[in-house]
Amino acid sequence: MIPETALVPMQAAAGGFILFVGLVFFVIQIAALIWVYSDAQTNSPQSAVLWTLVVFFGGLLGLLLYVLIGRDRRSSRTDHRTQF
Repeated sequence: MIPETALVPMQAAAGGFILFVGLVFFVIQIAALIWVYSDAQTNSPQSAVLWTLVVFFGGLLGLLLYVLIGRDRRSSRTDHRTQF
């Protein structure tokens, strides 16, 4: 029979790993929110707050929606072109 104390270190390590992964996802989510807000202020005709809320509540799907339909592609391309 295995004593109960033998299982505790393995359980603590697994709990720490899960906590670490959760913390990494939390930091990525906060970074995505900050990026979407600042990018939407310059590259989106819609409200930056609206897109930030979409990403907050939609997660990865909201971020994908912003990248695909939220950014105004025409304004970013015309800024980089020189006109003769």
